[in-house]
Amino acid sequence: MQHNKYSNMNMLFLKQKINEIKSALFKTEEIDLELQLPNNVIDTFKVGDDGMIWFFTSFKGYEIATMSGKRFFASLDYYRKEDNCRLRISGEAAIVQNDDEPLTKNYSADNYKTVLVVMKIKHAEFYEKIIFTNLSWQEKIKSTINQLFSHYPRVYDFS
Repeated sequence: MQHNKYSNMNMLFLKQKINEIKSALFKTEEIDLELQLPNNVIDTFKVGDDGMIWFFTSFKGYEIATMSGKRFFASLDYYRKEDNCRLRISGEAAIVQNDDEPLTKNYSADNYKTVLVVMKIKHAEFYEKIIFTNLSWQEKIKSTINQLFSHYPRVYDFS
């Protein structure tokens, strides 16, 4: 019961950070994937309490219906400069196909299309660089040393 409570709190923290940052670099980790999804910047569509992240990504020139439901390993790298934080997430992803309503859209440029992908968070690392202002140089040195030896990155494992 205790482990589940911390898991839920950790998942809520990650969900909050994802919703704050929104954009991430998407990469597939599969070499032999039939559908080569390019590395690109995505905007998060939705994050569930269960750790499912929904987003659209682009692809070119393949029939998406044959890939529906196929699972592959992927990663998302969220970063926001103004907050000095980075969130790296990896997990199993799948292309979502809905027969009633097409989930792909055509881009006019270069025949690109988008497809809806859902990814389950299996592993996450959160980095945050704290900026110290209005401190004396001795306090800044002490704070910097404390930060170096603190528990960063924060690692979350949901596998």
